[in-house]
Amino acid sequence: MHAPQSSLLAVAVPGIPQATMTDDVPALIAPALNGLVWPDGRVGIMRGDIIVIARKLVAKCEGRMVKAGAAGALSEGNTPRGIAVLPPEDPVASAREIRRGLDARFGGRPGVIITGDVVAAGVDAHVGSSNLREDLARMADVLMNAYPDHPVVAIRGLGHLLTYEDQD
Repeated sequence: MHAPQSSLLAVAVPGIPQATMTDDVPALIAPALNGLVWPDGRVGIMRGDIIVIARKLVAKCEGRMVKAGAAGALSEGNTPRGIAVLPPEDPVASAREIRRGLDARFGGRPGVIITGDVVAAGVDAHVGSSNLREDLARMADVLMNAYPDHPVVAIRGLGHLLTYEDQD
């Protein structure tokens, strides 16, 4: 066994297409994750990576679109005119399904976090404490805000902290 890394890399994933309510999140994001070039030159995702996904992307794929102005709706950006998006109904279940889909495509059981209002709304990987999960979601939000067309962030360097609970 080797010592854990002492560095953390976070990359806003380019090339994610606009989501529609007929999209499967893992299928939608897998090509971009597969071609992701990390600062160290490695390509793709590997065991222990954590994938942080904007809840709006997940909600769109789940068909959570409503008429603009509906109570509880997220912003209307990146949606058809007059349409807003509700948050995912069960973000933890959504994260679990996305993780399973990514695992089937890549192996290595990546961690999945769905961002919420500044905190991790859905997590299918226990990454240390809930504070750490929230910190990772915030860090990803910084990148997503800096690169608005990048609703997915990949994080590398904390794989030694990942555990999974598929029993719930």
